[in-house]
Order: sequence, then structure tokens, then C-alpha cells
Amino acid sequence: MHSVVIKGEPQLAYISSTDALRKLTQSIDIGAYIVKITPKNNTLSNGVDFCCVGLESTNGTNYSIQAYGSEAKELHQEATMMANRTRMLVSHSNSE
Repeated sequence: MHSVVIKGEPQLAYISSTDALRKLTQSIDIGAYIVKITPKNNTLSNGVDFCCVGLESTNGTNYSIQAYGSEAKELHQEATMMANRTRMLVSHSNSE
């Protein structure tokens, strides 16, 4: 269980880093979008896989979701898929 604490706001709990990512990006109240993803297969000096996803909400609040080990690979895959989907929606051109 992961938790996010924001000063002056209720604590939010998530079952995984990918759950946190999904809920933050899908929340109408928060409206967060991905601004940065660590490179694929990023590892720490001790060899442990690491992923960090930076998000910003529509009200300017910044979030950082970090994961280690196998969860880091899952987070990277989910964040990359979400970021690419958003880019495709934004860059969609009208071919008519």
C-alpha cells in the first residue's frame, strides 16, 4: 500500500505506483498529466530498477511517483503508454 500526503488535504492511498498514476491522471478534481518519465531500464548504482514519473495537476500541484524493482518496469510501461496515448490525441490531425 502506497500513500500520498498533501499538506492540508486528506491522505490518498494506492495499492501500487501504477494505481496511483491511473487515479491521479483520471481524477477530475486533480487532473494531473505526465511531464517526465525516467528512461527505460533505468537502474540505481546498486542494480535495482528504478522509475520516477513526474506529474503536474491543472491547479499547478506537482506529483512524483517512484517505484523500484519489478514495479518500476510496470510503472514505466504504463506511464509511457499513457503519455503516448495523450500525444496521439493532442497531435491528431484532421484529414478531411
